[in-house]
Amino acid sequence: MQRMTVFMSTTVVIIGLAMTAYSQYNYPPVSPAAQSQGRGVTGQLATAITHAGFAANGDSLGYIRQHLGHALNCLEGQGGPNFNRAWGNVCQGQGNGILADLKTTPGGAVFLRVAEHADSLAASGVKTAERAEARIAAKAVGALLTVIQDSLK
Repeated sequence: MQRMTVFMSTTVVIIGLAMTAYSQYNYPPVSPAAQSQGRGVTGQLATAITHAGFAANGDSLGYIRQHLGHALNCLEGQGGPNFNRAWGNVCQGQGNGILADLKTTPGGAVFLRVAEHADSLAASGVKTAERAEARIAAKAVGALLTVIQDSLK
């Protein structure tokens, strides 16, 4: 119980920091040319957010892990250390992974830290034996990725 409380507290702090950064800084608008270059990352973000949402609303630990694994695979891409073929690559053909593609997307590099936190939460969420903890991780992953998605529009 104490471990889950610490996990939840940490997750809330990370989401709060991401939301504060998003609201306090005036990121420059992304030009139409830059948007076309970033299409891969925006598609991957949408897919990962969708699957994080499936996981956050899942009933069984297996279902939650499967969809959180989809989000994790989208974050890391096939070359990522936590990429797991068994979960399926729902972002296949959309890019090289959110973490990799943010580095080359105009305006995306400023959100790399937020994506790294989402990646860390997804990796811990798929490993936990606690259903509630996995669902919380999935909600946090979706929230963090939504901050990035909304900023790159």
